Amino acid sequence: MRRLLLIVTTLIATALPAATAAAHGVEGAVTHWDTRAELAFVDVAATAAAAAVPGALPYEWCGEARTTDNTANDVLPASSPRFKLVYAHPADRPDRFAAWADALQANIALIQRFMASQSGGAKAIRVDMGTSCGPQYLDIQVVHLSGPRSQYVDNFSAITREVEPRLGNATAPRNVVIMADTLNGLGYDYGLGENVLGPAGDRRGAANVHNYGGFASVLFSRDGSQAPGAGSRGWWPEGFLHEMSHNLGAVQWSAPHSTQPAGFANPRYGHCWQGADVMCYTEDSGASHAMQYDCPRVGGAIPQAYDCGRDDYFNPSPAPGTYLASNWNVYDSAFLAPCALIAPACGGGTDGLAPTPPVATSSPLVANAPHRGNKVGSDTGAWRNGPLTYSYRWQREKKGKWQSISGATRTSYVPTKADRGRRLRIQVVATNPDGSASAVSAPSSRVSDGMVGRAQTFSSSQCRSSKDRARRPAAKCRGHRTSKRASRRGRAR
Repeated sequence: MRRLLLIVTTLIATALPAATAAAHGVEGAVTHWDTRAELAFVDVAATAAAAAVPGALPYEWCGEARTTDNTANDVLPASSPRFKLVYAHPADRPDRFAAWADALQANIALIQRFMASQSGGAKAIRVDMGTSCGPQYLDIQVVHLSGPRSQYVDNFSAITREVEPRLGNATAPRNVVIMADTLNGLGYDYGLGENVLGPAGDRRGAANVHNYGGFASVLFSRDGSQAPGAGSRGWWPEGFLHEMSHNLGAVQWSAPHSTQPAGFANPRYGHCWQGADVMCYTEDSGASHAMQYDCPRVGGAIPQAYDCGRDDYFNPSPAPGTYLASNWNVYDSAFLAPCALIAPACGGGTDGLAPTPPVATSSPLVANAPHRGNKVGSDTGAWRNGPLTYSYRWQREKKGKWQSISGATRTSYVPTKADRGRRLRIQVVATNPDGSASAVSAPSSRVSDGMVGRAQTFSSSQCRSSKDRARRPAAKCRGHRTSKRASRRGRAR
């Protein structure tokens, strides 16, 4: 199983940058690796198949691959801050943009609906949108890196140094999210992002350094791994949102639930310990507090809260005197916009983000006619809403009722003597983070005896009782003496 690692490159600043790109004026240090185990509650992919709602951003991308910014179809005003999405690959690896485009589009579609729901339908992220197909499609720029893979592998600085000039001059604050295809040399998928922790990063309002842009995130895919492909419903959109949230300034050291140990300013710590939360987990045993789950999973496309308790980094309306009323609040970021200004990004607010347990679209199937002693197979049927696990239970019909067969919990089953002459079916239970649902197959044909058609020998005692009555039907005792009464009963059958 792949593991997602989100690496936060922290830039500690004590003064505001003089220009949009100033966040890259100081080299940051790789301070932590966010493993998939640590982000176990941050699982969008499991439920990414939630149905699109009317007016929402589509999952499938449409447009032409471009190596320049598509300003002709730009949806946002030139003066608007924005996140720019880039697909990049090295010169000695193939361009797989066509196999990544739908996944990147789906990531943004999910993130935008989630952000709208978490803000009460008020705001979502300003993302560079618009292609020749329409305003609802992501403007993704393709960058063919000039050097071989060895020049960029696991090298955040080398990638961003080459990508950013290719974007052209920014007319407004701009952050960039780069999908660095095949540039992972560590054997697992991971990402890296920048933010500023300290006085400039914690400052309330328009003067906060994160409003100026110039930050980057890079998501690295492994060399040799398969691209998501057409129709993909995202590639770890929770990872994208986590990194973008760091670019927006979450989570500051001064936050009530910060993992930063009291009295320290260690760039290793930049998360929160109160979950289930997009930004919360403890980096290691040195964190200020053990992980604590005060908020339940919320279900839907992203099954955790965006700031559990609304007291660490995001609150649409913080009460006077509270932490987010006087410190940096991501809700106030210049990179967020009212839904009305970036429609259809919000996708109808909370629609489509309600919990979506699995739904069967076709029933399971018993694969072949069952015979005693011979294995009978099955399939799971077809499901939507992204089931993660399946469980199975074989059942037999008895007097018009279905009874579960003890121990028969696999996809296949070998009928026994108790099943002779009875119908079988399989019950499948599909489960995702939002719940479970079951479906059953149509009844099979009756289980035939595996001995039928073989030569059978019965002894005289098996065919005849002490009272001269056949113990078995006459048809099974051919070649042996039977009483007239037994013969008549056999013919009657």
